[in-house]
Amino acid sequence: MSDSPEMSDTVSTTEDAPSATPTAVPPAIQKRSARSAMTLRFNLVFRFFADRFFKHFALDAAVVERLLALEARGSVVYVMRYSSRLDYFLFNALFLRHGLRLSGFANAIHFYYYRPLHQMLAIGLRLKRARPREVEHSEDREIIREHVHAGSSVFLFLRTQRLRAFLRRRKSGMRSDELDLMGEVVRCVVEEGAEDSASASGDRPREVFVVPLAIFWRKGPRTQNRFLNVDYGSLTRPSDFVKVARFLSTYRSLTVKVGDAVDVRLYSMVHASDGWERIAKRIRRAVLIHLFREEKVVEGPTLRPRWRVLREVLLDSGVRSAMAVRASGEGGSAERAEREVEKIFREISADMGSSWLALGAVTVGGIFKRLFASIEVHRLAEIAEDAKRNPIVLVPSHRSYFDFLILSWLFYQNYLVPPHIAARENMAFGPFGFLFRRMGAFFLRKSFDDPLYKEVFRAYVAYLVREGFTQEFFIEGGRSRTGKTLAPRLGMLSWDVDAFLESNRRDLFFVPIAISYERLVEESGMIEELDGGEKTKESVLGLFRARKYLQRRFGSVHVSFGEPISLAGALGTHRPRFEALQRGQISSPEMRSVLEDQKREFVSSLGHSLVERIGWATVANATSVAAVVLLGGVHRGLLREDLVTGMRDVADLLRLQGVRLTPAFERDLEELRESIAFLERSDLLQSRLDHRGEILHFEANRRRALDIYRNSIAHFLVIPSLLSRAVLAGLGRDYVHQELEIWVDVFYREYYASRELYLTRGEAVLEHFESEGWVELEGDQWVTTAEGNRPLSILAEQTRGVVECYDTIVRVVLAWMESVEEGVLRSGLIKEAQSAFESAQLLGYSRRAEALSDTTLDNALSWLVSRSILDAKVIRTGKRNTHDTRYARGEKWADLEEIQRLLASALRDG
Repeated sequence: MSDSPEMSDTVSTTEDAPSATPTAVPPAIQKRSARSAMTLRFNLVFRFFADRFFKHFALDAAVVERLLALEARGSVVYVMRYSSRLDYFLFNALFLRHGLRLSGFANAIHFYYYRPLHQMLAIGLRLKRARPREVEHSEDREIIREHVHAGSSVFLFLRTQRLRAFLRRRKSGMRSDELDLMGEVVRCVVEEGAEDSASASGDRPREVFVVPLAIFWRKGPRTQNRFLNVDYGSLTRPSDFVKVARFLSTYRSLTVKVGDAVDVRLYSMVHASDGWERIAKRIRRAVLIHLFREEKVVEGPTLRPRWRVLREVLLDSGVRSAMAVRASGEGGSAERAEREVEKIFREISADMGSSWLALGAVTVGGIFKRLFASIEVHRLAEIAEDAKRNPIVLVPSHRSYFDFLILSWLFYQNYLVPPHIAARENMAFGPFGFLFRRMGAFFLRKSFDDPLYKEVFRAYVAYLVREGFTQEFFIEGGRSRTGKTLAPRLGMLSWDVDAFLESNRRDLFFVPIAISYERLVEESGMIEELDGGEKTKESVLGLFRARKYLQRRFGSVHVSFGEPISLAGALGTHRPRFEALQRGQISSPEMRSVLEDQKREFVSSLGHSLVERIGWATVANATSVAAVVLLGGVHRGLLREDLVTGMRDVADLLRLQGVRLTPAFERDLEELRESIAFLERSDLLQSRLDHRGEILHFEANRRRALDIYRNSIAHFLVIPSLLSRAVLAGLGRDYVHQELEIWVDVFYREYYASRELYLTRGEAVLEHFESEGWVELEGDQWVTTAEGNRPLSILAEQTRGVVECYDTIVRVVLAWMESVEEGVLRSGLIKEAQSAFESAQLLGYSRRAEALSDTTLDNALSWLVSRSILDAKVIRTGKRNTHDTRYARGEKWADLEEIQRLLASALRDG
């Protein structure tokens, strides 16, 4: 900035500064507005300050291009909420850097002492001192009118008065100065448009645009203090001294939000009947709404002290009722019940703070740099726009303990208030529980058997929804050890729906999120658990032992935000009835029972929609695609060129279905050198040379790991797999589609994709097979070609493991139920099924050992229950009061033999 040319007291520019367009502002107006006009050159003190503290920051190229386009069309009026010399100084430096037109005027501030010394003295000496506010304001109105008429850029601050003056003017009913200035802008446009319409020139009137600006000097939520927030001065205008002091410690967190421009001329034409004063009020209100939304998404609702939140929880009617019951019990009292509520509340509630979030962001960011090559994000900007209008609830997939850390870190880094996270109580261990709580985690027990605990938790969730906090919960409950999406757990979802129905909120958005890892940090522990090992208990010692992982690299992480679900839209016409039910306004017991059933059905449907959208938001990476090809073969190895060809074939099928591939995988598709090298570094693949070429193979103990990565995209391959199996079996064209309909229903609980979506994609997949030369249509039958035998065989194998598990559970159920009339426990069934699967494997009947897991066996049992073949009842067992499920014959028990024949036929065809 030291190279900027000298300038006179006006804002007009020279040839060395093409950013400022020459204007026709009268010289007298230029001199009077010089006290607040931006400068082409700063004095030594402020030049040093700008170089030291503003150098790291720049506006986005798209924003600069947009503003330059507006300047070319006419006058630009930048609007901010609070008057601030520091903010104005920053924009002066940024406008110079990006070649934007400098502001010729700003209300309620003096800026001339930022200029070089001789200019500062010249302007200061001719300023009129001690003028009444009314005189100064009248002059401001004239100045802004002339600048707008001339097509200049100006700044308009909506809050310029100290608290006392603001309250005094409001009490007296006087109009605000800032509204008058906005009125002058609109009046200038309206009158100029009328004059041009009356004239015969036909010249297009000069355009004027109002551009809202929001600037944030820090990240994270704002805490509610007992007195005025000293960080920001008074309620209506922050103090410059305190703001500069705060800026010096947080300037690296600076961000600027530039809103969409309001075309004042066009707006005035549309609302011509309202008059310029009413139009000015509307534009001012629209700007304030925009600024409020920008502040809301960055800072979120104000964080109240925990004791105030506790007070709200204690006032909840459900909590009061549970307290009364507890107090009436043996040895109970009202005081004791209240102390118990306070204890439970402190066990549950988060204690989020900006300082802890900042500390966590630095620490976690450093860990991520060591562990991951990159963290790539898709559609976060769209979710930020949704968050400006309605509270959001993040519903991510759960594959790693890093999931919630990654999301909170991403939100914080992108100036979005981090979520309050529902976490299991096992995460509240040691000092890390203290840290997680202050970063937004609130904790829930595994069991909600205690009625008082249940009501306190429900009331706390209701408070979060009512206040509009961003939430996050894992709808699958725990981490998926298999890589597949788990059945939705509906507890948190149900409480959020209930809280929304009790509140007066217009809407609540649920955002499905798929988080994909090229390699999981917890891979070895997950494999150990799948092989029958005990789950490792979380502890401080365990985290210290995990330091060894910081010496490794785990590839990239991909966070993909799916299409949100509007709760108000999903409720539709049910909302009034469900609201009446939730608020206790339904007196008829029969009607209450019917509505409760309907609400449970709605929550279940909503939960399944969310897990479906999580699945379809998943991004395919090289690790998962390679695992598909490797596990699709009969042997553990294949030639490099065969692996490359297979991965390309799978990638084409994925893209056919609209699945996104990771950028690194896309770039590497030609030869896949980097992708295969990463698999080798990760010990998922090994290489050896042979006279036939390079053989890539995996060790037998890596099957589980490859299966975890394959399962992350397995739901995309269900249709190709089913069609491949049908074509290889020689089924006729009509039978192929019939086969598809049968198996889509069978596999829903494994892959959670809607029946309609699957069936509509079947025809496109068959056409793809035909275009690739893999199949031919001979009469009414699809026939496999020589070129198609290998890729179709690989695809057919993708669902075989699931069929083997389902076949095993059906055989075990048939054998046990024949001898046990009263039913059998789940624990016994699962143990027997595992033994039967291992026996089948030894005899060669089962060949997909990696598919065996409790999750898949439980899914098979759930499917049989949904078909009314089995009845299920949860019971308590053992001294620890644990739960188990007893299965007995259902209404359609006779259909089980037909299902066994279906599964056996699929295994023979394979």
